[in-house]
Amino acid sequence: MKIALITNDFLPKTGGITNVMVNVSDKLTELKEKVYVFNSSCYNKEKLHLKILSKDNTLKGIVKHNIKLYYFLFYLFLKILLNFKGIKLKQRLRLASFYCFYPKFVVMRLISIKNLVSFFKKNRFEIIISGTANFPLLYSYILSKWFKIPLITIAHGDDFLIRYPLKIKEFLFQDIQKVVVTNEIMKKLFLKIYKINPNNVRVIHLGVNLENSEVKESSQELRKKHNISPDEFIILSVSRFYPRKGFETVLKAVKLIINELPNVRIRYLIIGSGEEEQKIRNTIKKLNLDNRVELLGSLDEKLKNEYYKLSNVFVLVPEIKKNSIEGFGIVYIEANYFKLPVIGSRSGGVRIAIEDGKSGFLIEPNNVKELKEKILVLYKNKELRQKLGEYGYNRVIKHFNWKDNALKYRELLKTTIREFNVKS
Repeated sequence: MKIALITNDFLPKTGGITNVMVNVSDKLTELKEKVYVFNSSCYNKEKLHLKILSKDNTLKGIVKHNIKLYYFLFYLFLKILLNFKGIKLKQRLRLASFYCFYPKFVVMRLISIKNLVSFFKKNRFEIIISGTANFPLLYSYILSKWFKIPLITIAHGDDFLIRYPLKIKEFLFQDIQKVVVTNEIMKKLFLKIYKINPNNVRVIHLGVNLENSEVKESSQELRKKHNISPDEFIILSVSRFYPRKGFETVLKAVKLIINELPNVRIRYLIIGSGEEEQKIRNTIKKLNLDNRVELLGSLDEKLKNEYYKLSNVFVLVPEIKKNSIEGFGIVYIEANYFKLPVIGSRSGGVRIAIEDGKSGFLIEPNNVKELKEKILVLYKNKELRQKLGEYGYNRVIKHFNWKDNALKYRELLKTTIREFNVKS
């Protein structure tokens, strides 16, 4: 198959969605499929990573471009209005008005679609995958209708919660061929919001890239390498510093543990970066935890995996926010792969990522006391840590690995192409 994957989340960016995009493209390529990744941050001709999506999202930005962009704007408007068959005129008017004249991000939309159309005219693709159900879906839908190609979108969580003007998303989801979600909780939520045929929504889990996750050194060797004492109890978090990630809850729980056990040998390591970094630093200082907490920044996969292996417990307890949800939480699965017990919150897809009492523990969001108690249970019980970690590892191998997921994606893509061609 010749596949177009369109995404704003790609290397060198980090995060859960980038992880999905890289693994979908790499694993399908390993299965001998030809995957072109159209993105805004990475160019690699040999791997077919093409940096052609625009980052310019200001109205002022349109002034920077020549007259050809204005021609394309009106050409796109007429193309949607006159040539997009199979949808009502009223819907075509809504689409054309939104894509061409709705002011927010109009420049980014136009440039990205123009670049993509130019490439698609020279290359015939069999199917399009939109990496998320936000901007990439906007581009992908136009290409799907323009070139009569089937379209699948992956919907993670926040991306489908955010609504667009003129009820554009409601219409897009009803008209595309398939939506892929990461778990049954997200499927139920998606179908509650968007009234579409449940058969068009498929669940394919996220996973671990087993081949690239091996760490040869032992935990003891890694601790020596990173100047961590063998008797320290290491709590680890890996995440973007994003408002709903719950770092304040973990920091307060660590503070309670130290107050309760002043001589406890405990350290909290955080891997990641983002908009909330200064707020996290301020909380660390306010709680007087400077000598107990270390922000390690964004690390490459190799280093991140080393910290997974040398730690004692993984903790990330997202909060529940309006229009923002933890779609799954691949980091819990990654931690389980290194036989770490995990603690998360009953928020969104985390309830699928963690099997409560078997691969780790679930707590109520924002519950500092409950988190403290769960950490102490694991701190005091090495045998329980090993039991949970071993169960989590076996669960990952059986249900959450990208080698198996890629086969499911390939089968879905082939089925979607066949169904589309029959209808056409």
